[in-house]
Parts: sequence; C-alpha cells; structure tokens
Amino acid sequence: MDTDKANKWLSLIANLGVLAGLVFVAIELNQNTKATVSSASEQITNQSLDYFALGMDNQVIALARYKQSIGDELSGFERDQLWWHQYYNFRGFENVYLQYLRGYVEQTEWDRYRRIINFRLTTDEIALKMWEDTQPRWTDEFTDEVERLR
Repeated sequence: MDTDKANKWLSLIANLGVLAGLVFVAIELNQNTKATVSSASEQITNQSLDYFALGMDNQVIALARYKQSIGDELSGFERDQLWWHQYYNFRGFENVYLQYLRGYVEQTEWDRYRRIINFRLTTDEIALKMWEDTQPRWTDEFTDEVERLR
C-alpha cells in the first residue's frame, strides 16, 4: 500500500514536471515568435529606407538644412529633398514605435523619440507638411501616437 501511494505521488510530481516543461516551451515559443516578427519588421523597414535613400542627396539635404536654419529661401528641389528626408526619419520613428509596442524598446528610449517627433512637427514646416501629406501611409497606432504629440 505504501508503494502504491509513493508511485501515485511520484507520478503526480512527474506529470507536474511535464506540465511545467510544456508551459516553459510555450513561453519560449511565444518569445521566439515575437522576436521573429520584430526582426522581419526591422528588415522591411530597412528595405524601405534603402529605397528612399536612393532618391536623397545628402549634400543637398545638408545645405538645405543649413539654409533652413538661417532663414534662407529654399529651392523647390531642396524643399523636396527635405520632405523626403523627414519621411525617411518618420519611417524610422514608426519602426521604433512598433518595437516599443512589442516590448523591445524601453519607455525612456521611446520618450526620447517622442520629443524629437514633437520638436520636428512644431518647428519644421516641411516635417509638418510631410506628416500631413502622408497620413494614410502610417500604421494606425503610430498615427494616433503622433497626433497625440501634435
């Protein structure tokens, strides 16, 4: 009788161990899935940024930013380059925000980006125009977040 009771307890402990192992595997699979989704999102964003970078001239952008900072008038091409430069920046911001929502970016890091976005939209007319021109292109979550910053 004691052996039977001991076997039942050992079976219960073994089953609980198996259950705990399955829970651990499920948690690991969930984390791996999140990491895979995050990595894929990052790759898609990087491909997009590479594409947009092809149409931007860093020298023109640098000169246009300087002219903008001292109040000189910009040519249409310079304004266009700054518009695309801001679009490029915001694509990066959107990726960081989505990573933040997934738990891969700390609150303090996202807060830093929020301040940059707010600064851009309140001090740079081209950034604001770009944002207004491109509303449908962003995820709903990012759009809501940026609109709260405005």
